[in-house]
Amino acid sequence: MDLFKQEYDIISKGEALLEEGGLSDEVSAKHYRTLLRHYRKLFSQLRHLVKISDIQQNDLNHLNKQLVRLSQFDPLTGIPNRRRFEEELNREWRRHQRLGIPLSLIMIDIDHFKQYNDTYGHSAGDDCLRKVAQALSVAVNRPGDFVARFGGEEFVCVLPETDSPGGIAVGQRLCNMIRLLAIPHHGSCVADYVTISIGVATLTCPAADNTIQEIITAADRCLYKAKASGRNRLESVFF
Repeated sequence: MDLFKQEYDIISKGEALLEEGGLSDEVSAKHYRTLLRHYRKLFSQLRHLVKISDIQQNDLNHLNKQLVRLSQFDPLTGIPNRRRFEEELNREWRRHQRLGIPLSLIMIDIDHFKQYNDTYGHSAGDDCLRKVAQALSVAVNRPGDFVARFGGEEFVCVLPETDSPGGIAVGQRLCNMIRLLAIPHHGSCVADYVTISIGVATLTCPAADNTIQEIITAADRCLYKAKASGRNRLESVFF
């Protein structure tokens, strides 16, 4: 609907009045005709400005959506970033505390990634990160599961409604998926291809006194243990 329809109706009625000779005074009629012409021009300009404003608003909305996406996704790998992970984990944490159901968290680290960069260069390192990120995303295939880049060569996975055996099974699948990529890594003392170490923490029955930091710390400690035990392996804990 035209925003200025009512105004144009008034102008049309005024012009009809002039055509019908509704104003007997020629001076008044001339003055009224001039006013109507100016009003029509004014409202035409206003309608044009409104259209421009609508276009600009649509462009602004599109840019805002792009900015939101950029703020939530890692530009290198294309998967969610740490900020988005923290938002997702907080949301799932609240839901699992409310329902009292298990929640698993997986911390992932590419083994000897510094040596990979030193051996093949940072461009190859970026390509390796992208391949690993996409493989992890494919391996975690339930709609509610969530993979993100935690930072550097570290990734993280949130597994809603997943008990300890389920978390371990997913972790092992992630390890196998990266092995299947068979990305050469002659700078590693673990294998001649890229491998990952994994820490899995499961909160079996969230209680009111549990904190979100507990599961993050637990998964991180398991990851540290896996790396200290030789890498290319998985360590887990549940509580």
